[in-house]
Parts: sequence; structure tokens; C-alpha cells
Amino acid sequence: MTTPPSPRPHVSLHYAQSVDGRIGLPGSRAHLSSRDGVVLAHRARAESDAVLVGRRTIEVDDPQLTVRACPGRSPRRVVLASALDVPLAARALAPGPGVLVIGTRERGSVSARRRLEGLGAEVRLVPAAADGLVSLADALREVRAWGVERLLVEGGARVLTSFLRERLVDVVTVEIAPCFYGAPAICALGPLGGGGPEQAIAFADLRVERVGPNVVMRGRVGD
Repeated sequence: MTTPPSPRPHVSLHYAQSVDGRIGLPGSRAHLSSRDGVVLAHRARAESDAVLVGRRTIEVDDPQLTVRACPGRSPRRVVLASALDVPLAARALAPGPGVLVIGTRERGSVSARRRLEGLGAEVRLVPAAADGLVSLADALREVRAWGVERLLVEGGARVLTSFLRERLVDVVTVEIAPCFYGAPAICALGPLGGGGPEQAIAFADLRVERVGPNVVMRGRVGD
């Protein structure tokens, strides 16, 4: 009997933060990764079939989402944008291995879809979650159907929080820079549950290493 394919890809989170858990300042990009950390992040991209970010990350950071700091092929790109309102000049939409933009059926307009498809992106619409944003479970089914078995999630904060809160993560890699940002810098994670002990998500098989001046923690997400 043939085993049916998994309804979602293997999901890895990879991001950099300060000691106090901040990933950037409002409206501006933070440079928290060390030079060796950038190589590590690009190697993670090269080992993945696709890399995923949210629309806000596209607006603030305008990442290329390509592999440049090490040998390897660049992954396909996935952008979550409930209203399909991705800046058309975004570098992530440039020609390359392929781009998939996922919006919601409730907010994704026909005109926005046509603009993105005109740039060569593929567009999928899924149901909205309770918060009006893209339902991650449905989005991951579309990503898996797109042929992605290994998905790398890089941010931003709302995306990272949602993946963890919904327990849709297999492995996490966090690079920690030896600095404090404090408020009003953006927290990497928001609430992950009801606020009690059940909110905590544990690492299993934890590994810790130095990467330049920073520390990298890697682990499987525990049950």
C-alpha cells in the first residue's frame, strides 16, 4: 500500500535575535547575524526547497531570499500576504527559481492577483484564519502541493509566532547576538498560547555552538 504524502512540508524556523528576544526596530532592519551566521542562514536556504516570509518582512527588509554567502542553489520563494498586497518592486519577486504568493479568499482581489501573475508569480488563495490572516495549515497544504518537502521560515515576528503557536514547526535555529535592544524594538515572538505553563514550547535534542561573536541554538520542537 502506498503511503500518502504528508499534508505539509518539514518546517524549519531560522532567525536572529538579541539577548532580550528582539529582532528589529519598528520600520527598519536590524543587523543581528554575524558574518558566520549569515553563511549559516544561507546554507539553510540552500538545503531547503523553499523559503517563506510574510508581507511585512518584504516591505521592511526587501530580502532577496537567495543563496549568496555559500555554494548552493537558491530555494523557491513563498510569501504570505492576505490581501496579495506585495510591493511589485520587491526583490523576492524577481525572476528565479519560482515564487508563490498565498493570500486569503476573503481579501485577495482579482486585480492584485493579476498584477502578481504578470510578474511571473504563482498565486493561491486559502481560507482566512480567525484573525483574518492566511490559515497556515491550508497554506502549508498548498506549499506541499507546489512540490516543497523542506520549507525554511525566516519571519517576521507575526509569522514566527503563528507557526510556533499552531505547532507547525519541526526544527528551530536561533542565532543570538550579545546585545540588548529593549523597547520599542520588536519581539521575535508574541503570545504562544493561553499564558499558562501549556504556552511553553520546549527544545529537544538541543545543540549550542558559537558562530563568530554570537551563539546559535538548534533543536527539534518537542511535543
